[in-house]
Amino acid sequence: MAERQTAALSTKLYYGSGAAAFGIKDAGFNYFLLAYYNLVLGLDPIWAGLALALAVAIDAISDLAVGYLSDNWRSSWGRRHPFMYASAIPVAVSFILLWNPPGFAFNSQMSLFGYLLVMAVLVRSTLTFFEVPNAAQGPELTSDYHDRTRLMGFRYLFGWLGGLITAVASFMVLFNLDEAGQLGPKGYQWLGLIGAAAMFVAMLGSSLGTHHLIPEFYQPKKRDHHSARLVLSQFLSLFRNTSFKSVFASSLFFGAAAGLSQAFTIYIGSFFWLLESSEIGLIPMLGLVAVPTAFFLAPRFSFRWGKKLAAMRVYAFAILFLPLAPVAKLAGLFPDRASDLFLPLLMGNYLIETTAIIVMQIIFASMNADVVEDRSAENLGTRDEGLIFAARNFAKKAVSGLGVMLAGGILWIVDFPEGVGPSEIEADIVTHLILVYLPLLLGLYLASWYAIRFYRIDQGKHEANLKAVAQAGAQEGTGQLV
Repeated sequence: MAERQTAALSTKLYYGSGAAAFGIKDAGFNYFLLAYYNLVLGLDPIWAGLALALAVAIDAISDLAVGYLSDNWRSSWGRRHPFMYASAIPVAVSFILLWNPPGFAFNSQMSLFGYLLVMAVLVRSTLTFFEVPNAAQGPELTSDYHDRTRLMGFRYLFGWLGGLITAVASFMVLFNLDEAGQLGPKGYQWLGLIGAAAMFVAMLGSSLGTHHLIPEFYQPKKRDHHSARLVLSQFLSLFRNTSFKSVFASSLFFGAAAGLSQAFTIYIGSFFWLLESSEIGLIPMLGLVAVPTAFFLAPRFSFRWGKKLAAMRVYAFAILFLPLAPVAKLAGLFPDRASDLFLPLLMGNYLIETTAIIVMQIIFASMNADVVEDRSAENLGTRDEGLIFAARNFAKKAVSGLGVMLAGGILWIVDFPEGVGPSEIEADIVTHLILVYLPLLLGLYLASWYAIRFYRIDQGKHEANLKAVAQAGAQEGTGQLV
């Protein structure tokens, strides 16, 4: 049997820290970008939602190409690190430009739409050249069934903290630099500058911190040729694996739900809950409690119940808990805005919901890592973790853009006005918004939960896969697990 080696703490820290860059980007795109281009820069919500949806769709395709390339790249720096190093500067520059559009972008609605589309594609695509190879290192860093959950915990710890700190700093500090708060441009411009610097540091630090492990990583066979058709063929071959199909389908629906939910963060906080920007900033701050709590709970739930059952139980709880607060408010059961209980209850609701979602994501990521050996055992030792991780990203991105576009469509359906404050909007419009948004969100999450039922890898199956992969590697001399 292949040695089930666990990863050192320093390795977990360096591997996990790379996800901070992705978290910062996610915070900017999912929380602020639609609102910035719509409410501040004046782009029609349909055009803004379409631009962001197209950018995600284009990026989703690039995920597969990068995953395939990093699986098969042969160099003195291994399969992953050349892409990770090369992406740092392009990501930082394009992120700055996204939040600081030049004068020509404001010539018309179409010019602003075009600028948003081009810059969003650049940010997402250049970051893909880091994120996919960086994440794909995970299965090689540890083959142990439970240690993988701990390893993925570090990745989600840094990813969520990067995003939450970005959100909190924006609401609590950056938006206060402008008299208009989140309706003024200055805070968003500073978000671009500071976020780009933090992303660059995280990407470079993670790359350097794992560089010494390159000689231990798997070396792929040399291929005679590469083509788009070959990438597509390799991607489609993944669907022969039942557990991969489960992970992929669940990621599709989760990505759409997450895109829809995050795009509405400012709208729900400002117009439904009537929160000030500083109060909206207080709620994500609870994520600083939720993330380490989830980091602690996820491996324990996984160890006690196994990954699949733990993921499904925690996910079911999160879905059932999610609508309680907004339904209570619509029914007049939630404390009034002026009540001393209002903000603590709302913050407690966010803490519980966020903790459950992060626990599920950590366990789910570990389940995805185990697909690598399951697929490898079926294909005589070949390792395509880059394509497997990219495929999951593809699933989420392909439809998270749909979620953002759905958000723009919902705003259009309810005839949501532009450039108005919470005190100026009709209450019926906000109620209509919630009644359209909430059932759609819950339906997407439920479909994601149901797809996990078809996952087939438990600890016994994983250990059998490790043995099969080790035997194939010994016989063919194609490499081995580290």
